[in-house]
Amino acid sequence: MIVRAYLNKEILSPLLTISLILSVLMVSFSALSLLADPMSSLIPAALLAQMIFAKTIASFELFLPLALFITLLMGLGRLYSEQEISALQAAGMGVSGLIRTFLPLIVVLTIITAILTTMVRPWANQLRYEVQYEATESYDFERLEGGYFYESEDTGRVYFTKKLGSGEVKEDIFMYEGADDNSQIIIAREGLQLSSSDGNNGSLKFTEGSAYRLSDDGNDQVINFQEMILHPDIKQREPLGYKRKATSTLQLWKSDNAKDIAELQWRLTMVAKTFLLALLAIFLAKTSPRRGRYGILVLGLSLFLLVHAGSLVLMTWIEQSLISRLPGLWLSVMVLAVITALSGYRKA
Repeated sequence: MIVRAYLNKEILSPLLTISLILSVLMVSFSALSLLADPMSSLIPAALLAQMIFAKTIASFELFLPLALFITLLMGLGRLYSEQEISALQAAGMGVSGLIRTFLPLIVVLTIITAILTTMVRPWANQLRYEVQYEATESYDFERLEGGYFYESEDTGRVYFTKKLGSGEVKEDIFMYEGADDNSQIIIAREGLQLSSSDGNNGSLKFTEGSAYRLSDDGNDQVINFQEMILHPDIKQREPLGYKRKATSTLQLWKSDNAKDIAELQWRLTMVAKTFLLALLAIFLAKTSPRRGRYGILVLGLSLFLLVHAGSLVLMTWIEQSLISRLPGLWLSVMVLAVITALSGYRKA
């Protein structure tokens, strides 16, 4: 009992540390990827924070299995290199004893992964989509900086201002807005966002410029104006729509769509792969004291990345109906199970 408590303590503490490090890395990556987009400067800070939070939470379904895998490899590798495991083996504890020792921890983390991938991840993705949708309605025209193109993929609108004028006025302003059957271009000497009584972004006021409406049927129009006010077209915005990554697992289970089936299989196979990867880490960690444990870590991470990359490829093939839905993504679980069984047989 004391030995099992000691071994679990040697694994649990690094597990929490590695999980925290991976979370910080994900937050940093999400923040950098969002801030690298010039349009992010037009989004309120509160919405940006929600987008980063949602993206980080959604990624935990992958980070937790990875953290467990790395922790078992490094923790057991250290115990092997310091011959502590050798002492336990002399007392009668083999690889099967290590598995029984860590099995409760592995089962608990597998259950947590199941909750993350089937419930928390869809919720986080739904939050991310809703925040992104709201962000497109919250672009702050007043934050435009001179010399940059600002493009929104959601609204199809592009802004450019050559320089900033007095107050909140933008000088030499260019705006492009694309639609299904026509496009609109506005070029003006000055542009200004008017305040709105409801707190939302108000209308845009342009001074001394031209407006071009380009239609697919060739019926183009050009208007030269001294002053023009462009009111926000609320009806132009389409609803958020169906997002399979934000769809509940139960709804995916009832669907016959190939993309929905691929998403469902991704969630379910993540649970099985978490358990198998933990067992694989226990088998791979068994090294002689003279061998460096970092070589095993590189091998283990390579296998982890291969399994993950292979799953992504299989998922794409299922979505495109290039392979059968069965075994589908379960093929990656089968391959991982074979690798784990062979590793266990060699280390036994």
